[in-house]
Amino acid sequence: MATKYLALLTNIGAAKLAKATALGTKVEITQLAVGDGNGVLPTPNPAQTALVHELRRAPLNMLTVDPANASQIIAEQVIPEDVGGWWIREIGLFDKDGDMVAIANCAETYKPQLQEGSGRVQVIRVILIVSSTEAVTLKIDPAVVLATRQYVHSQLRAHEQSRNHPDASTTEKGLVQLSSSVTSDSESQAATSKAVKIAMDNGSARLAKDRNLSDLPNTALARQNLELGDSSTRNVGTTAGTVASGDDARITGAMQKSQNGGDIPDVAKFLQNLGLGEGSALPVGVPVPWPSATPPTGWLKCNGSAFTASQYPKLAQAYPALRLPDLRGEFIRGWDDGRGVDSGRSLLSSQTGMLEKHRHIIVANEGYDAAEEWDIGVIVKSSYVQGRGIDAAAPGTLIASPTLHTKGRIGNTGGTETRPRNIAFNYIVRAA
Repeated sequence: MATKYLALLTNIGAAKLAKATALGTKVEITQLAVGDGNGVLPTPNPAQTALVHELRRAPLNMLTVDPANASQIIAEQVIPEDVGGWWIREIGLFDKDGDMVAIANCAETYKPQLQEGSGRVQVIRVILIVSSTEAVTLKIDPAVVLATRQYVHSQLRAHEQSRNHPDASTTEKGLVQLSSSVTSDSESQAATSKAVKIAMDNGSARLAKDRNLSDLPNTALARQNLELGDSSTRNVGTTAGTVASGDDARITGAMQKSQNGGDIPDVAKFLQNLGLGEGSALPVGVPVPWPSATPPTGWLKCNGSAFTASQYPKLAQAYPALRLPDLRGEFIRGWDDGRGVDSGRSLLSSQTGMLEKHRHIIVANEGYDAAEEWDIGVIVKSSYVQGRGIDAAAPGTLIASPTLHTKGRIGNTGGTETRPRNIAFNYIVRAA
């Protein structure tokens, strides 16, 4: 049986395809037209430049290489249901220049339109065998074509197998990557069941807010860890075993911080109970003899050392020069304060040693001999009276009694200073 329906390149199409193959360019097929052949099924003629009777021309829906045959190009167009009212007997493919590059006929098909009471989406498909499919541009404009179900299914399959999908975000839908991390703060990943289970297990180990700590497994250990002690379990009251309230005598009878010790009823007893002794009541700055080389806490040695007002503000009031008196090896003398015994002195001023003026009377029975060695010095010489003695009945009265004269030598006696008997103490001063 002779072939009745066929598709072939027109002479123009064959020439353009050959040129494109030789030059490495492409033939861009863009449109497909259908006609009714003026009521007669036409036989395709390569010399044709147009259809016998064209009824509709529109962009291609699809132009692909046949996956089963690499030498075949499949051109497809979808005619919607609201277009028709005529027969389809001939098909033509046109390039971007408007030239018909391929022609075909098909089994006579009536394309109804909806006004006739029936509608059908018509798919027109042309398969061309070419020498080189690389010389044909396989491109369509998806904005102006209709897709067949097969095309949609193929595109969906390709989409499913690809990774070219929009990522989901907190503001846009899309695909999202799964994650089992329970520490991530990512907003572009979704938690897996494993992550949810870990979070739930962690939550089960936490205290529930609405349980008000009733889900504590060991309340005694919890109180111990919080260092609350036994008082946290006792009620407020005034009896034994209770916690004192604000008006409880155990609180109102306590010392108040703002009183600075002024509310102590018996200061002496208070100091005695603290083991401080009466000396602790001395004001800051008063020197006290201490029987040890190390002063107690809060006291400083009177050794002439400097101090700062920021460290000892009260001590600075007693010693504005910010230096302690040096009482090492010194006696303390009362300030004259206008009495006239030791006038001209200022507080904390030092005074050198002095020997009060006095007389020594030396009596010799042979008279003063200038050749003898008299080490008593000028005082002895000026007090010496030749041929005189001392009246025993009236001390201090010189009498003429040569028989009382004696002869002798007087030498230096004594130590390096004049001092009374004493006991050494370490002078200290309250610093705060």
